[in-house]
Amino acid sequence: MIKMSTTHLFVLIAVFLSSCGGYQKILKSNDLDYKFNQAVLFFENEEYIKAYPIFDELLLLYRGTDKAEDIYYYYSKIEFEKGNFLSAGHHLKNFATTYMDNPKAEECAYLAFYCQYLLSPKFSLDQSNTYKALEEAKIFLDRYPNSAYAEKCIELKTEMEHKLERKDFENAKLYFTTENYKSAIHAFDIVLQEKHNSSFREEILFLQLKSYYLLAENSVAQKKDKRIKDTVIAYNQFKNAYPKSEWMQESKRIFKQVKLLRK
Repeated sequence: MIKMSTTHLFVLIAVFLSSCGGYQKILKSNDLDYKFNQAVLFFENEEYIKAYPIFDELLLLYRGTDKAEDIYYYYSKIEFEKGNFLSAGHHLKNFATTYMDNPKAEECAYLAFYCQYLLSPKFSLDQSNTYKALEEAKIFLDRYPNSAYAEKCIELKTEMEHKLERKDFENAKLYFTTENYKSAIHAFDIVLQEKHNSSFREEILFLQLKSYYLLAENSVAQKKDKRIKDTVIAYNQFKNAYPKSEWMQESKRIFKQVKLLRK
């Protein structure tokens, strides 16, 4: 089955619509101002399928004129409304940086960030788009700190930062799950160094405690004493940080078990 991009689909639909009398007349008209006004009406009525090919044509025909700015705004917004977020993000950012004095530049800068946010995948996948979205968020908040969009931008930025935290945590946890406890301890340390107040800190400290204990339990004699001490230190760190943790009972059991290893 032949796959088709969103843009190609819109063009094909527009070609089909062009067979309709009124719309065909607009497309064939040589009056560019008339075409522009009709395209704006289509846009305002959310008839993006009809508006897109007209603005696409006008974008080239009005290049270098004062009207090009308005046409480019509508074109960029239609790309967004079509759900073509990769292209829309590019054009919206270009509009915001090219026409910084335009009243619509702020909206476009926010939408450029929002496009990258929408392209950000779930935590288990490659996070290149998430990092790009965070860059766009910083650019937007630096440029428009008092924007009406700032609160939402910060909210989405926090959501993506948590996603990256979770990815780092899950990657570290995989060492624990596969019983590679030394690597797990090291990986968890790196996560905490990079984000001391990680939302996964409680679970990380508990899993480190378990990792130290399991290393000590299965240790050769010459390494056992040190690993027992490391487990006790990890237990005290966890107990002091999270005395009411849901894992406190299990951590106490581990503490009792590790003391038996000395015998």
